[in-house]
Amino acid sequence: MNFSKDELERYSRQILLHGAEAQRQLKRSRVLVIGAGGIGSTLLPLLAASGVGAIEIFDGDQIEQTNLGRQLIFRERQVGENKAMVAAATLRDLNPHIEVIAHPRHLSHDDADRFRAANLVCEGSDSVATKLMVNTLALAEGRPAVIAALGNTQGHVMLVNGHTSACYACVFGNVDESDLPTCASDGVLTTFPAVVAATAAQITVGQLIGPRPDGQLWLFEKNNCRSISLKKRLECPINAI
Repeated sequence: MNFSKDELERYSRQILLHGAEAQRQLKRSRVLVIGAGGIGSTLLPLLAASGVGAIEIFDGDQIEQTNLGRQLIFRERQVGENKAMVAAATLRDLNPHIEVIAHPRHLSHDDADRFRAANLVCEGSDSVATKLMVNTLALAEGRPAVIAALGNTQGHVMLVNGHTSACYACVFGNVDESDLPTCASDGVLTTFPAVVAATAAQITVGQLIGPRPDGQLWLFEKNNCRSISLKKRLECPINAI
């Protein structure tokens, strides 16, 4: 797989850092992204600019006026349009050398074939049920998943990678979604989702060019971040897969 002159110039700084073969690995990669909102709207352009060769986006929501303060890939004229479709058009404009596919609907269990086609799955929706579904499908199809979430001052990013280390259900499987704060109920600072999303993008790109064999959890609280290694729960509900 060769690069055009334009691609070599575009990715020159990354190639200096990681080498041409790592950049080829990014170009060969297909990433499935669930959610183009608070996390996805920052994650997606970073993946596209990094040179991930194919990106698929799932999101059934429409752009709202309240999104514009922190979801910076959207514009006021696009209010009412589907997020996945607008995000895909933005990514194609940002990097014409990649393939972008929009699915203007929410993910379902029937989408397991899209997991099989991907090298990695990123999840950034605001639904715990969707995160647990991604966790289950990714493990069933043997695909690593980067799952990110945030509240008004707290957030996390988790790399789920195989059955030997902790999965998302091990850590968050018993969380009652109705008890969790949301941006709509508790507010959020414009910059905070970008911090969590950029970390998710960094982990994703790193996993594509230099896979780590185990999972990891990154926790954010206001201006602090720490990384935690986790052990799998013996009673994890995903063990049967």
